[in-house]
Amino acid sequence: MDLKLVQLIAYTDWHETYEEQPNGTWTNYSYDWMFKPVAMKEVAKYADGIGPDYHMLINENSKPGKIKLTAMVKDAHKNKLVVHPYNIRIDKLPNYVKNGQQLFDIIYNKANVDGAFTDFPDLGVKFLQKQHQHP
Repeated sequence: MDLKLVQLIAYTDWHETYEEQPNGTWTNYSYDWMFKPVAMKEVAKYADGIGPDYHMLINENSKPGKIKLTAMVKDAHKNKLVVHPYNIRIDKLPNYVKNGQQLFDIIYNKANVDGAFTDFPDLGVKFLQKQHQHP
């Protein structure tokens, strides 16, 4: 089939995905390799994009007004992968933003993603509409 494939990325300790072993047992899938420097080149061999948790794009030491990004988006774009992080929630804001508009701004304008998953699509659409009104 001719489909676009997005590799979702979780942390291994979330126990999100299990894989069957040759002996029939199921083990927790390790996403650890996806955080290594050559990972995006490997993902690009089979996928069109990545869907990381948005926290994976922003350094955990970020503070209000001092946002530090990880290399994930740049690495993905360098390997021609689109980036659509999940899940932007306005009711669970990280400590480096005061409101949802700031979070959307960081995700879209600083991290430079191509799209995003959110539980608040109305606020995401309003943010994007404002972006197009004020280039």
